Amino acid sequence: MRRLAFLLFLVLCCAATAQAEQRNFTLFSADLPEGWDGEENMGFKSGNPQECMLVLGLSNAAHDGYKALISIFVLPNDQGEDSATIANKLVQFQANASTPRPQGPFWMFNGQPRSQNFAVPGVTKVNATKDRVFIAIVQDPEQHGAEAVFASLKGLTPESRQLLGQQ
Repeated sequence: MRRLAFLLFLVLCCAATAQAEQRNFTLFSADLPEGWDGEENMGFKSGNPQECMLVLGLSNAAHDGYKALISIFVLPNDQGEDSATIANKLVQFQANASTPRPQGPFWMFNGQPRSQNFAVPGVTKVNATKDRVFIAIVQDPEQHGAEAVFASLKGLTPESRQLLGQQ
């Protein structure tokens, strides 16, 4: 009986630790729960290796769309603009956007991206250094854990840590 209880305990412990898998990408790592996946595209906009697009998502049952989505963009800060300026410029690209506000290392606003395939409201988070711009759009209308996935992001380079506000 004790052996059976111990084996059951061991199985439960293993199942609990298998809930999220840490995935490493070029600039960031993230803890992805079961069903979540990630795809990275460096140089996505112009071929510049300083550009990064990282999409973390939970596919729907038909695997033709998403239940939750985090779209992350890292771009050169060619204009040398600060986070607030960039966030205020991005508002025009979203429907029903709120006024950007500072929260932690980010300037954030709510809205619904007009140009995405996943047409649901989300939260846009912006941070900028003198060299780079970080933009994340977190969309999770049914609360499938996107905020926890975003919170699990870790910068893998000094610059990416700075973009996340991790020192």
